[in-house]
Amino acid sequence: MMIVTDTASDILESEAAELDIRLAPLDIAFGDVHCSRNTPEMLDEFYRLLTTSEEFPKTSQPAPEIWLELFREAQENNEDVLVLAMTSQISGTYESACMAARLSGYDDHIAVVDTRQAIVCQYIVVRYAAAQRDAGKSLSEIVDLMNAFTKRVHVHGIMGTLTYLRKGGRIPASVATIGNLLKIKPTIGIDNGKLVSPAKTKGTAAAKRIIWKELEAADLDPAWPVYFPYTSDREAVEKLRDETVEKFGLDIENTRFRQVSGTIGAHLGPGAFGFAYVEKE
Repeated sequence: MMIVTDTASDILESEAAELDIRLAPLDIAFGDVHCSRNTPEMLDEFYRLLTTSEEFPKTSQPAPEIWLELFREAQENNEDVLVLAMTSQISGTYESACMAARLSGYDDHIAVVDTRQAIVCQYIVVRYAAAQRDAGKSLSEIVDLMNAFTKRVHVHGIMGTLTYLRKGGRIPASVATIGNLLKIKPTIGIDNGKLVSPAKTKGTAAAKRIIWKELEAADLDPAWPVYFPYTSDREAVEKLRDETVEKFGLDIENTRFRQVSGTIGAHLGPGAFGFAYVEKE
């Protein structure tokens, strides 16, 4: 079975090879400079350009031709295909994959799933699907499992600045300017497929208290690590990890850091960080 996901999953190319999955890249462009590959070097370059380039990056979903090429390869190998797309509430990637599946003439063997997730949560969902495939589950069995599993995956985070929401046209310049002056730190998460900001606090310490309440109420599945995603400030997320481990008595060996790729990172900005987890069934 071929499993395909898009690069909003934050899965590095090396990880994709280890998991035996395929990546459909979303294009990220600063003018003529493209940062579409998920490699450590490309992520470094993306965040360097995000903070230095006068242009705000433009992102676009994988072209139908990318999906069609993957589907043709699967057909030649007589493989079923599972596509795990980033949430359709943020991107047209899911619809693009669905259209390509219909055009392929092989759609009876293709399942396109709207994960209703992105970044580290999509990564978790993909890892789960790969494990089910490797355990011998069929395409239809995995699709049924996915619909329940994805609801157990949650992420909560903090934005370091409002600047990149302004650059992306999501808030007015005046709101960003005043918010930054007042050191407003919005909390962020994914709720029913949508990127949401449930609270806007003054200062990072207050924002941490807000997101810790979510973790306090969660019934963690110990089979999964607690992940700590970040855009480019590794020091800040390491501090959050250490504080969270101490506060909740977590096993530090069962924690992982994940860097957010450019598709979502462009809007979060360089100072965003948080945590993600899987709840018990």
